[in-house]
Amino acid sequence: MASGRNSSSLPQDPARRGFLSRFLPRKLRRVASDEGGVTAIEFSMIALPFFMLLLGLIEFGLAFFVNRILDYAALETTRQIRTGQAMKSGVSKAAFKTELCGRMTRVLCNESRLTVDIQTFSDFQSLSDIDSLVDDDGELEEDPAFSIGGASDIVIARVVYEWPMFTSLMNTDSGDTSDMSRRLYTTVVFRNEPFPW
Repeated sequence: MASGRNSSSLPQDPARRGFLSRFLPRKLRRVASDEGGVTAIEFSMIALPFFMLLLGLIEFGLAFFVNRILDYAALETTRQIRTGQAMKSGVSKAAFKTELCGRMTRVLCNESRLTVDIQTFSDFQSLSDIDSLVDDDGELEEDPAFSIGGASDIVIARVVYEWPMFTSLMNTDSGDTSDMSRRLYTTVVFRNEPFPW
């Protein structure tokens, strides 16, 4: 009966059982052969990388979602320029940004993180000469243009939103800026309608 109890506490593998019975005292043999809690230990080893990966996927999914909302908001807000309503009402850059943020919903938009650059051209070939919104140091232009043009002008509207990346707080990704934000870009190119004013 005693031999049956001892053999049940030892591992089933004969080679391992022989090693344990020769070199370990009886109480240590019981601890070495106990496999309870292995799942918890294995989970603790993979939990941190798993949750970091999960959080990163959610973060980038949310950034792509906000970028699509930014695309929609830019299209809808520049419609006022295309139809001449912005020119007729004398809209300013600040009012344009407020309208743009309103179409993104206030929860997802902070006007101070929004950069709007609107330029006017006489033909589509001139668009190849447009300057970048980002300087050599990787910083956005401090005072971008806001020229909505007149009837039948070609307009390019570029919008950049600096989206805060929460995973950057863990120093896993530096983002696009020094404050660990990801820049979301959208560009709308169109010809103004031949409005009469």
